[in-house]
Amino acid sequence: MTKETKHFTLLGACAVLLTASLGFGSATTDARAVEGTMVDKQAVENDPNAKLIDVPYFNQLDVVYGCEAVSATMVLQFYGLDVSWKEFTDDYLIKKPWRVDENGTRFGPDPFAAYPGDPYKDDGPNCGYGCYAPCLAKSMNKVLPSDKYIAVDTSALKLVDLVANYVDQGQPALIWATMDMAPARLTTKWKIDYVDENSHFRIGDVFTWNGNEHCLVLVGYDADRYFFNDPYKNHGLIGYDRKTVEQRFLEQGSQSVVVRKVE
Repeated sequence: MTKETKHFTLLGACAVLLTASLGFGSATTDARAVEGTMVDKQAVENDPNAKLIDVPYFNQLDVVYGCEAVSATMVLQFYGLDVSWKEFTDDYLIKKPWRVDENGTRFGPDPFAAYPGDPYKDDGPNCGYGCYAPCLAKSMNKVLPSDKYIAVDTSALKLVDLVANYVDQGQPALIWATMDMAPARLTTKWKIDYVDENSHFRIGDVFTWNGNEHCLVLVGYDADRYFFNDPYKNHGLIGYDRKTVEQRFLEQGSQSVVVRKVE
């Protein structure tokens, strides 16, 4: 990290400086969301060039900005962990409050280190935002048996590599994109007041949240689409256009988390 104050923008829910050094791609000027399409499981089974992993599904209707926790729970249950999305949200997801001081300055955690706010709240003081890959992996490792599994931040990987290295091997991946694959948009700023060993920022750095951030579970693909367990609006198993997903994934810093077996 350089010595100058960083300004960073996150693409998110309640509301990222898109820096080349952090790997964030530029948001598009297209303001449209993308309509997902139903995934025909029988057609996928008969398509030698398609892949679909059967992963438990939950929606986020009761935890409006809890896409990270709900998606993580899907993956944890896939690996046999007996944990509900509510248990994970309440007891394991690393969360820190944000606040506004008497001068109107907003303070909150580095989302690489902790989830800012309350994921159950969609508006008002301390409403939820979202968290990034290192925070979610660290939270998942509080649940996973350390002698069997480990959640790993795989954000260095391109989407095509995630597919080849994990999805093609029958392992789902958590990825960061946007809600309904709408473009990212810059929104709220705050000064960082909490960091940890995974932080990309220091206390006092200015962070800008980038609206529409979303975490969902990559479970397969065909020639034209990537398949997801998408908790947003109870979308369920849904397919999104490959090029659009790749753009939104890039806008969110190509972030991902997978669970690996401990050798």
